[in-house]
Amino acid sequence: MSMLAAEKAKALHERHPGMSIPVDMEKIVEAEGCELIEWQFLSPVKEVKHGRWIGIAEGLEQNERRYLAAHALGHHLLHCGNQLWFRDWHETSVLKQEREADEFAAHLLVPENELEKLGKPTTWEIAEHFGIPEEIAASRLGQFATEREREHWDILDET
Repeated sequence: MSMLAAEKAKALHERHPGMSIPVDMEKIVEAEGCELIEWQFLSPVKEVKHGRWIGIAEGLEQNERRYLAAHALGHHLLHCGNQLWFRDWHETSVLKQEREADEFAAHLLVPENELEKLGKPTTWEIAEHFGIPEEIAASRLGQFATEREREHWDILDET
């Protein structure tokens, strides 16, 4: 787990007190100086972050759209530069940045203090409550869980 990604997500919540649950990603993206646009990407591309623009594929379900916007915002806040430029990157660098953006999104969309209010929810209950895809909820309780959460839910370290 990258503490930087989780801490950046927590700092974003602190900068924007009273953030709704499920998180209104259009509002947060705009508040962070970016613009969210829908685009007709060709499969398998679903999101792209370039400069201050975050492009999301048209026609996606709201839960996936919310996650992809949070993922792209994670790139914006964690990784300098144009995320389209991969030419001289090593594959491990790209994978690390993708994992960090996923972790940021998981913590932004499922903040620890809100998660605690649910007691010991199932993955499905987390997905439903926070308006996210179920696989992101599973990652949030698995590989992206904080040390405190691991103790609370008796989660094995999967990293």
